[in-house]
Amino acid sequence: MLLKLIAAITMLIDHIGYYFFRWLPNDLYFTFRSIGRLAFPIFAYYIALGYRRTGHLWRYFLRLLGFAVISEVIIRRGHELAAIHSSGTNILFTFAAALGFISGWTLLTNSWRDRVARLELLTDAGRENNDQNYYQIKFTPGDVSLHPALGMLLGIAAMIVSLAAVIYLKSDYGIYGVLTVFAFHLVLTSNKDEEDLSVLLNKSLLAITALNIGTLITYHFILGMPEEFSYYQLLSILSVFIIFSSKAGKQALYGSKPTAWKRYSLYVFYPLHIFILCLIVYLIRIC
Repeated sequence: MLLKLIAAITMLIDHIGYYFFRWLPNDLYFTFRSIGRLAFPIFAYYIALGYRRTGHLWRYFLRLLGFAVISEVIIRRGHELAAIHSSGTNILFTFAAALGFISGWTLLTNSWRDRVARLELLTDAGRENNDQNYYQIKFTPGDVSLHPALGMLLGIAAMIVSLAAVIYLKSDYGIYGVLTVFAFHLVLTSNKDEEDLSVLLNKSLLAITALNIGTLITYHFILGMPEEFSYYQLLSILSVFIIFSSKAGKQALYGSKPTAWKRYSLYVFYPLHIFILCLIVYLIRIC
């Protein structure tokens, strides 16, 4: 819960800077926005952790998608009050897409492993053609048996659709956001039995640093779109030290399952605090 509290506070500070920039000195504005860079990776880490822990992926995905739609309605209403134009959509759509991307990756890699050696050949009775080698894999949900080649194609398709969705919806953080969740997922799955936070810290630091530098180079020097990725986003790398700190990190990774209100509190806080900030902006403007 401590890590979520840190994420909520830094997000609030970031949004205070964003919505009240007209009335803030430049130095204070950039201070608030810089502090806010710490929030997103923490939320991304929790999404990756949730994917690892959930026993009902579809429920998790639909819950995220449902909160994304509800939040979008609330946030857009707030932006209307504050006379703020926003063409994109909220971060929860990015997180839902990240679940789709990770699911596709999991299906792709598992299908590939099964294709080369992992599982036994089906019996002749389980083949449509005795001249073809079929390998049995299990795909959740539904425990459906798939041919490995089909599994790989579906996995690739899921990854492409997920990335296309964030581009089409213009959701916050976009492809970079999806890949941040994915980076944490790779770190967590590579340490299934590892309880040493320093190992997770070092791997995450390497992954998140590489992702940020790669994204910066791509937008600034390859695509010529510097407005899509600011230099101070690199400060988000520092959040890794918070995520895997001795107290907050252990509590998040090894603590007991949180109660329902703790699990859903941030989903409620996210659109609600934005609406309240927009309402304050509206009241300032009309006074």
